Amino acid sequence: MIWLEIFIVLGAIFIRLRSGGIGIGLWGGLGLAVLTLGLGMPVGTIPVDVILIIMTVVLSAATLQACGGMSLLVHYAAVVMRKNPQYISFIAPAITWLMTIMAGTGFIVFSTLPVIAEVAKESGVRPSKALAGSVVASQLAVAGSPLSAAMAAMLTVMEGNGVTFFQVMAVCIPASFVASMAAAFVSSRQGCPLQDDEVYLQRLQDGLVTKNDIQSSDFGKGAKPSIILFLLATLIIVLVATIPGLRPVYDNGKSLSTRDLIIITMLASSCVMLLIGKIKPDAITTSSIFRSGMTSVAVIIGIVTLGTTFVDFHLQEIKDVAGDILKAYPILLAPVLFFTCALLYSQGSTTPLIIPLAVVLGVPNWAILASFIAVTGIFVLPTYPTSLAAMEIDTTGSTRAGKYIIDHPFFLPAIIGIIAGLGFGFVTAPMIVS
Repeated sequence: MIWLEIFIVLGAIFIRLRSGGIGIGLWGGLGLAVLTLGLGMPVGTIPVDVILIIMTVVLSAATLQACGGMSLLVHYAAVVMRKNPQYISFIAPAITWLMTIMAGTGFIVFSTLPVIAEVAKESGVRPSKALAGSVVASQLAVAGSPLSAAMAAMLTVMEGNGVTFFQVMAVCIPASFVASMAAAFVSSRQGCPLQDDEVYLQRLQDGLVTKNDIQSSDFGKGAKPSIILFLLATLIIVLVATIPGLRPVYDNGKSLSTRDLIIITMLASSCVMLLIGKIKPDAITTSSIFRSGMTSVAVIIGIVTLGTTFVDFHLQEIKDVAGDILKAYPILLAPVLFFTCALLYSQGSTTPLIIPLAVVLGVPNWAILASFIAVTGIFVLPTYPTSLAAMEIDTTGSTRAGKYIIDHPFFLPAIIGIIAGLGFGFVTAPMIVS
């Protein structure tokens, strides 16, 4: 029977590769129906806390975008990059890392890719070096952002296991930065000079190397205030979550949870941005961030619940097989996170599935935090949306996939970046978390 169950779970996951987007969650829902209604398995843990946090963070980020705040941030990023074009291969990844840390989603890189490609071409730098490094850095930052879907799942589990918000951030933020800069360095060493690239020279001869259209004129009166409000909301979350004395304490002795803190702060900031920006609410729900964010919610409901249903039902067998191994060699959690993410194509779906299991199997808290950077396993194939966008936006043809599955400019920077982040995490995490 277990082989039939595994076939159903993997079948739903592999079929979703052709569906993409919200179809991933729908196929997960069908697999869940077969396991529960067809085979009589009890429904597994539904990550409600994670879903609530994601929805409110996405709502706030989408409001920021609707107010013009995202476009203004991209404008500021472009100014910085154009002032130092010779260092574009490192400045661009650092900027996309920071923007993801602030916004909680790596998809924010979409709006910066045209700028990065143009600045690289203007300065004579092979665009693939800056583009690949920036795309990888933006996703590695997901493992460090206090507002990302993956971090929401991590915080929910780890705080319930006695690890504080500050401890999680103290390990994960610097680990993600180290990983991003290592990835940027590797990316900067990839490929021949642009003027020696045969593909580029052929495209130049054919007139295919064109200038990207970069629009950055009127951002609206609410753009700058919305950025300030969003950053202020993020700062409030970090301060209150880090300093226990700032949290409200109730009559029953309990204090405000980090989940509720994030939900309340994000909802309130969204409302204030709506008022100050004087935008229509429909502008929020039609924004690209809202659509992609709510798609991730559907994916988590379907795929993660499918996974937890199978895992919860066979938890004892999993403990018997993997428990002692992971206790003795906790670094093995890293490849588990990496390959699960490569399979699910989502950090937000991988984290609520694997991290609770790691806690149950007895993996030390410090090892879980140190391994978390490995949740960025989405660059095995060059088919992630941000990777495809980078290849499409680069009219020089330097950012391209090769003849083989992993022969593309994102794979090696991501792998080396993750290894560097793991090295940093396994050195520092034991000093911060017991």
